[in-house]
Amino acid sequence: MISLLDHRRFCVLSSALALCLGTLSISARALAASDDDSDADDTETLKTPEKPGPSAGEALPVKAKAAPEKAEAEEPAPLSLGPVERLPGSAYPQWTTRGLYGGSLWLTMHGMPWPYYPKTGIGVSGSAWIDGGYESIKRGNPSEASIKYLVNQSRAVLRVSPTYSKGSFYVQSQAEIVGNGDQSVPQPTYVSTDDLWVRTGEWKQWDLQLGRFEAFEVYHFGMGMDLNTLERQGPTDQRALPDVPGLNPYVYRQNGIGNVALHVYPSSALRFELLAHYGFASAEGLDAIGARPAAILDLGFLKFKVAGDIRKQFPVSSLSKEQRFQRGGSAALQFVFDPYIEFGGNIATELVDHYNPQNTADQNASRGDYDGLGSVTDFATGGFCNVHVVDDLLLGGGINYVRETDQVQGIFTNTQGFGAIQYIIAKQLFVKLVGAYAKAHIQKGGELPYENTMVSGRLRVMYLF
Repeated sequence: MISLLDHRRFCVLSSALALCLGTLSISARALAASDDDSDADDTETLKTPEKPGPSAGEALPVKAKAAPEKAEAEEPAPLSLGPVERLPGSAYPQWTTRGLYGGSLWLTMHGMPWPYYPKTGIGVSGSAWIDGGYESIKRGNPSEASIKYLVNQSRAVLRVSPTYSKGSFYVQSQAEIVGNGDQSVPQPTYVSTDDLWVRTGEWKQWDLQLGRFEAFEVYHFGMGMDLNTLERQGPTDQRALPDVPGLNPYVYRQNGIGNVALHVYPSSALRFELLAHYGFASAEGLDAIGARPAAILDLGFLKFKVAGDIRKQFPVSSLSKEQRFQRGGSAALQFVFDPYIEFGGNIATELVDHYNPQNTADQNASRGDYDGLGSVTDFATGGFCNVHVVDDLLLGGGINYVRETDQVQGIFTNTQGFGAIQYIIAKQLFVKLVGAYAKAHIQKGGELPYENTMVSGRLRVMYLF
């Protein structure tokens, strides 16, 4: 057993190291080619009149083709009350082309620090969305009931970003207050938050960020499978379905976990993040420490992203010997041919070793019995494509596949696909219709396999400010 575990650890760590070395090689060549233009790029801030701000994980940039000088002159003064003002379009930097106007890549920051607010004041922004739809899950296990129900979800975020800026140096904090419209689940006794962080550094050069925030995005789903939706979960089962590895522990905000990240921006096209996290992972009931380096090479029409991660969890109680060790990596390649089409693909892998709270064979052992059911190998891959049809109308589609195997011959897969159509009304209101289908294969070791399927449709109305 030990030799098998060592072999699996060596394979995954070798793959992650190869990804990181390849990124550094490509990034060094891109940096040499872009240095001549970096000074000019860093001084440009593209603005568009009356552009709304981003929601959590849904940053709203501006059109790439607007001329900086002309946009600067046309943008009206943001609404303000003393030092408090609505964040202007320039707060969402676009050092390179993000993506199609209104598309999923355009709503992503690609590692650029935001809000970019080089003045002393308090910026205000946020978002609100309403989802209405239908979902049906047919379960192949006769002991589990199939379900059909109407879905009504809503979420709002109010973002406050106090900033002190003097020359290139700045200190900034951000808090996002969340309103949850799903009253079918117990609401917290305190106001919930998304972002809650403090950041300091030099604009467009480097920064140090501490608190609760999202890491650099690598794995991208496209215009469907939005976060915080039932559609994203797929055809649920008694056993949790496999998800894309590395997202919940690092990219998304995890309850009880705090992040510390150093960001470096050698040029407009190259961005690095060295992130560490620590705290009590309430989802698993264990303390956790971990690290996730990530790099993004963004040439506008081509974006290459890579990250590696490692995390160790250990018990809070002295009576427990439970441990969990995770390590893995992810990479993505994306293309943007503005204003016609954007598309990309992803890959991710992770190895997890879990040890039970008690060791029945050796009471003096430092960790519990090896848990074959909870020790798994995950692999995920997927892709997306968005097409600009006319004016503010977009079509999008995507597919994602995740496979998980445990150490007792269990095999679990989750395949999800979607199609979407979106229209932006008056450059302010996003209306998106999404249809999705998913199939999960559940085969526990020593048992007969079965499948769950899901069919869903929803209409999202979203306002970003």
